[in-house]
This record gives sequence, structure tokens and C-alpha cells, in this order.
Amino acid sequence: MANLQSLLGNLHTFNVAARTLSFTEAAKLLHLTQGAVSHRIKVLEQELGFNLFVRGTRKLTLTDEGRRFQGTLASSLNNIFSEIDDIRHTELSGDLTISTSPGIAYEWLIPKLPDFKAKYPKFNLKVMTQELELEFETNNIDVALYYGASERPDVYRIKMFDERYVPVCTPQYAKENRLFEDGMASLSRVNFLYAATSTVWSRWAKHHKVNIDIAKQCCVFTHQDMAVFSARKGLGVAMGRYRFVKDALESGELVSPYPGMETHKTHDLLCPLGSEKRPKVRTFINWVMGQIDQTN
Repeated sequence: MANLQSLLGNLHTFNVAARTLSFTEAAKLLHLTQGAVSHRIKVLEQELGFNLFVRGTRKLTLTDEGRRFQGTLASSLNNIFSEIDDIRHTELSGDLTISTSPGIAYEWLIPKLPDFKAKYPKFNLKVMTQELELEFETNNIDVALYYGASERPDVYRIKMFDERYVPVCTPQYAKENRLFEDGMASLSRVNFLYAATSTVWSRWAKHHKVNIDIAKQCCVFTHQDMAVFSARKGLGVAMGRYRFVKDALESGELVSPYPGMETHKTHDLLCPLGSEKRPKVRTFINWVMGQIDQTN
């Protein structure tokens, strides 16, 4: 990248010097010293393998090769800088594809997206929900939000927040089944709600050293967010992620009849390594982290 930047700088310097036919004037326009301009031209001539200027005592003229090269270069540089400006403008508008799990989408991202659209109305958002992480390149994904995402060397990763699990149900369900009164003993009559691929209840039982048979009385779903949704409807007890059930617990819509469980995994924002510097991706990253700062 450094060599490319140096080459572009030298080409731009030559183009200015070729228009002014004066290293002194070029230096003024480029805010460089005359010596720096002369050095850049010499380096460029060495890289090209031919002279660009005839250096007289009082007059600077282009060689035939320099004149031919400058004619092509002037048009090319104008196109390059015009394209860069267009890319920069486009990067702050157009499509932004976000991949995430259904739980993060419904409980965290979507409720906050009106704020993003209000601030950046030119973005068209495409939200893809999938429990398993999708390949960025195959699915044209710009950025992803996932819990417990796998470590990959080709992926940029920034932690959003920690998480802990809390069993949740409606106050009515807890009252009807005397969950608070009987404590852990009431687990024997609970209807367990969970995703088919989840092991969180068994891990929770091991953590708290209790024996439970979640298959004895249960409802099993394809997605974890369906389990929490069913708990909101009074179907039983689901294991919720605190970040996503916090508001419902604070409002009293849900209660937590049993102790929670800390987890070492985190919610992370991910994108292909290097694309975190792209204006549209950086804009989204900054917005996400701003949302997290507001709730911490």
C-alpha cells in the first residue's frame, strides 16, 4: 500500500509539473519544496525507465516520451480521482446487508433500526436472519452480529457486550405453579421451552448442581427466540439472554423464578478483515457502538 501511495503521489507531482513546466510552481501548488518535487520526478523516471523532462538552465520542457505520457496520465488521473469521489459518496448510501441471528434481530437490532434510518436515510438495509453464521462473500454480507461467533483470522471482530442467561416466564405462570414459593423443587413440574440445538438448560442445571429432565415436559422450537416468545405467552419457562429480556423483566411482563448463569461468550460485530475501514461499514459500526454506550 505504501508503494502504491508513493507511486500515485509521484504521478500527481509529475502531472502538476508538466502543466506548469516549473518545479518551483509545482512545489507551491503541492505545498512541497522544490527539492521534493525534483526528487519525486527522478524516482518516477527511474521507475518508468525514460526521462520525462529536458532540464535547461532556465527552462523546463517535456521530452517526447514525457509529453505522450502526460497526455495519457492527465485523463487517467481525472478519472481516478472522480471515481474515488464517487465511491466515497456511494459508500454512504445504497445497500447495507446485515446478517444476524433471529434473537438479536428481533430483540435488539430491529427495535433500534429506526434511529439508524433517521440518521442515515440513504442506506437501504437488508437484514438476513440465520442461527448459524453465513459466509460473507457467498452471501454478499457487509456486517454480521452474532453471539459466540467462531474465531477466524480473516474476520474483523469487535465485542458488543457480555451476556448471561436467566430463566423467564410470566408472573401468572410462576404464580400458578408456585415457582417462587417452592424454588428449585418446582423444576419438576415446569414446562421447559428451548431450541432443538440448544444445550443451555443442561449447562444451567450442571452449573447450579440440580437434576432436571427437560424432555419430560417441554416444547421444542427451531429458534431460541421462539422459546422466549412462548414464555411471554405463558407456555412455560425459557432460558433468556439477559440483554434481550431486560426490558420485559423491568416492566414486569416477565419474571425470573430461578438464578441466572454467567457465560464466557460475547455478542460480537463481525465483518471481512479490512472492510471495517469502508465508510459504510465504519458508519454502521460506530452507530452500533453508540447504541451500546447509551444502554450501558
